[in-house]
Amino acid sequence: MKIMQVNKYWRVHGTSERYVFELSHMLADRGHEIIPFAMKDEDNEPSRYSTLFVSPVDITDPYRIPVWRWAGIASRILYSKEARNRTAVLADLTHPDVAHLHNIYHHLSPSILTPLKSRGIGTVMTVHDYKLFCPALTHYNEQGVCEKCRPYHYGACVAGRCVKGSRAASALCAAEMLMHDLFNAYLGRIDMFIAPSEFVASRLYARGLDPDRVAVIPHAVDTERWTPGEDDGDGDYVLFLGRLTVEKGILNVIRAFAALPHIPLRIAGSGGIEGQARTLARELGADNISFLGFRQEAQVRELLRGCRFLVLPSESYENAPMSVLEAFASGKPAVASRTGGIPEMVREGETGLLSSPGDVAELRQAIDRLWNDRRATREMGARARELAVTDYAPATHIDKILSTYNRVKRS
Repeated sequence: MKIMQVNKYWRVHGTSERYVFELSHMLADRGHEIIPFAMKDEDNEPSRYSTLFVSPVDITDPYRIPVWRWAGIASRILYSKEARNRTAVLADLTHPDVAHLHNIYHHLSPSILTPLKSRGIGTVMTVHDYKLFCPALTHYNEQGVCEKCRPYHYGACVAGRCVKGSRAASALCAAEMLMHDLFNAYLGRIDMFIAPSEFVASRLYARGLDPDRVAVIPHAVDTERWTPGEDDGDGDYVLFLGRLTVEKGILNVIRAFAALPHIPLRIAGSGGIEGQARTLARELGADNISFLGFRQEAQVRELLRGCRFLVLPSESYENAPMSVLEAFASGKPAVASRTGGIPEMVREGETGLLSSPGDVAELRQAIDRLWNDRRATREMGARARELAVTDYAPATHIDKILSTYNRVKRS
């Protein structure tokens, strides 16, 4: 089968891109041909089709650039003629059976669906975030979880400056969603949607999508690459793994561990509030907390193998965090928030413990409870590893993906 993998970046920019590459490799190993389509970038992975990629656009701070450029970017976000035309050329050159869309918002736009549909190419989209429901992608702002916006009504995003703290950027994203709603640009034109969790699937159903057009396919984890260590659950530290942002709960985890001086915490990651997080730890006298900064995959594997358990105190709606699957494959349970798709993975008392998002006291109690019960930690870790091998195996994942492709591919 010939499969277009469509994403705004053709390099590892985040968890979504890492998934795109791992999926592409697994499909190629089964003999399928991968046809990438993305935005041009000097850091992209090599591709024979890179000359057909669309020109780059930087929308990091659209409200700080000249008005004439802002207008051009806004037009491209709503409907990119360049992306439409280049998609048509690539499709005519390669004749794909299926186009698998990932994060195409802003940089590519739904304009690429026009040439795909006119050529009878089946389309599938994996819902990696909440862009189909929230102009800011996250259902989260400075006040916490936010669900004020509704289809055709996105004024709350503008009023709350939910996108980058800017009214202009928020207005642009709100206008984008309104326009795409009016033309049913995504939900009405994509054949099938892949939801990594039942939680995300429920969001699609709430938007009126027929359940027959939604396939719930959890992410996969390579249990040959991510393996348990030899400590048998007796690791001497807890691990936080991820971006250092407010919605990931990094400040609350620091507050919790500051009150648990006997439990060492290692923080692997970087992000926008790293300085604030370090300052808070210093002010609270949390000498048991170590900031490790960004770590490469091999280093992360060793950190997971050596920890006692993972802590993921997210305050926003997590979809299906890969850090949990990697911890499970490493034989480690997790203490995580009861939000989004997390409870589908972290099963209370079986593969970890759950706490209410934003509740520092409950988080602290869960951490202390699991730290002091090594037998429970070992048993939960063993069950987590078993779950990774059975429910999140790459072979199972690919079988479900190919089944979805077969439902939409042209005959």
